[in-house]
Amino acid sequence: MRFEVEFLTPFAISSGRTADGLDHTIDHDTPFPSSTIKGLLRAHALYWLGLNKALVNEVFGTSGRGSDWIFSDVTVRRVDAQPLNHCVEPTVWNRVHVDEHGRAEERALVTGEQCWAASGEFTISWDGRGAPPKRHVLVLRAAARDVVSIGLNRRRGFGWVTICDPEPWTDDDSRALLDLKEES
Repeated sequence: MRFEVEFLTPFAISSGRTADGLDHTIDHDTPFPSSTIKGLLRAHALYWLGLNKALVNEVFGTSGRGSDWIFSDVTVRRVDAQPLNHCVEPTVWNRVHVDEHGRAEERALVTGEQCWAASGEFTISWDGRGAPPKRHVLVLRAAARDVVSIGLNRRRGFGWVTICDPEPWTDDDSRALLDLKEES
């Protein structure tokens, strides 16, 4: 399955490392890793779509049993649609904590990198036996379409996205998803 990502704002998925003067850095080679997309889809399936934990574990795996689905990194593209293997135009963002009087608090400046991209794509491939279960495909498609923000500072205007697959979402898809929810 192939999914398209449209980036509506810059995004910042932290690498977990600091650098000179930066509290949060991004991985310039892989700004949107597969582990992030898998975690986002799992969280949306479980918490936002309200699907049963057993079904979510069946699709995404657990610490004791891996998933039969393989998630790729998101390949980001510039406005001219050229694919890149690195962050597009990284820039720096700043945030300061303000006290109750509207003044900046001492030692409260946070600085990080953000990535600018126009679009991207990723794939989710079945690695199990036989054909992939239709209910798994439905869960993955619904969870992907449910994601609207990624990374750090989502409530501050960073990381707004739309994600969709090439197949149109139909009323039958919605009914099947509701049936899955009721089964669990």
